[in-house]
Amino acid sequence: MKKILSITTIILAFCCFSCDNELLDPTIVIQEPASNGGNNGGGGNGNGGGNNGGNNGTTLSTYSLDTTSNVPFFGEIIVNSDFIINNGIVVSANIETTALGFTDTGTSLITRDTNGQIIQVEAMSGGNVTNRTIVTYTGNNITQIAFEDFDDSSENYTYTFAYNGNTVTRTNAAAGESAVFTFDSNSRLISFESFSGTTSTQLEVLTYASGNCIGSDISGGTNVTNTFLFDTFTNPLKTVFNDQILFAIFDQDNDAEIGSYLATFYSANNWISLQSTDGTVDFNVMYNANNDITSRDSIIDLGDGVDITQSEAFQY
Repeated sequence: MKKILSITTIILAFCCFSCDNELLDPTIVIQEPASNGGNNGGGGNGNGGGNNGGNNGTTLSTYSLDTTSNVPFFGEIIVNSDFIINNGIVVSANIETTALGFTDTGTSLITRDTNGQIIQVEAMSGGNVTNRTIVTYTGNNITQIAFEDFDDSSENYTYTFAYNGNTVTRTNAAAGESAVFTFDSNSRLISFESFSGTTSTQLEVLTYASGNCIGSDISGGTNVTNTFLFDTFTNPLKTVFNDQILFAIFDQDNDAEIGSYLATFYSANNWISLQSTDGTVDFNVMYNANNDITSRDSIIDLGDGVDITQSEAFQY
């Protein structure tokens, strides 16, 4: 089920983390987000570039993400998620999933150590633990991620990480796979290349402007260019998901696409449109009187009979 749910952004949104100013290597630091508020003089180029009003002292208190996917052979898959925010960070999520005629209600819980590092993400259903992710550190560096599915051991995996300058190499020895993550001088991920043995299977190159991830160029298994467009108002998700970003990057499948996650959760402004070689998607976005985003809806046709309807709600 973990692989099915990854069709949506639920798993991307929740089973992810990093810590404020967490060191990857002496030259790579995940920066703490700028404070929300004030008029920072955003540009009007469609890619954001500032916080023109909005979020002046407001704090996101509730975030929900509801997704309906239609997938051949599986039919309709509905995932409704409510993220629990406490002290400015996401601490858990209540997730209701309906698929193949069955509905399951579960909870995901994040455990942090005394330094604020997330060391465990645990999913529960019916009072039982269904899967668990354990994260191990050496100092401030993530050195291992181990996922265990208690219902299906074939889903289990262990990633180990090696650091060299601005690159991090992930190895999945059991599967004979690896991946190389490359960061720029501003600690932003600029490329994600996957390997099977020594053969490159997919490369994603990411571009940025005005604090936003504005482009993703994918080649290899899938060839597609995505351009992400933004408004000029502060993205409230960046703050509450801030300590999850590094895990979100490091825990992706080899064939995953990271750009849309960075556009949604780690860009300065709100993602409002996607222009892709596969088509264009404009989101229906609503704001309150303070220019805080209150809802974002989209319908995405992925082709081959797969379509996704997504609805987000924000409360302050």
